[in-house]
Amino acid sequence: MKRKLSNFNDGVLHYGTIKTKRNALKEKVGLEFVESGFLFFDFKQIRQEDTEIYDIGKDQTSNLKVQTYYIDGIDKNIQKVVYKNDYYEVKNIDPSNDRKTMFWYLTKKGSLNEIQ
Repeated sequence: MKRKLSNFNDGVLHYGTIKTKRNALKEKVGLEFVESGFLFFDFKQIRQEDTEIYDIGKDQTSNLKVQTYYIDGIDKNIQKVVYKNDYYEVKNIDPSNDRKTMFWYLTKKGSLNEIQ
């Protein structure tokens, strides 16, 4: 029996790195988001088990759990996520057993306007 995958129509998350901008004198003048790619996603509910396993905290307003198609090569320690002009740190990534989808656990860090 084949299972149909989700359409992932809740939104688009952009992932990449945050780079320091410097002037001609090598002084820090700000930060810039450098996009590596984007994925369509579905929101998922953060369960009690998720908070215990992934240590994502209790503050539900600044944490998101989303599901996307699986892609290889995402380094949760380097990548940041931008969604609706806010940027998030990737707390954890949990791929499904069949490697078709993955769950992203995100912690809000601030507005994208603050870093540009």
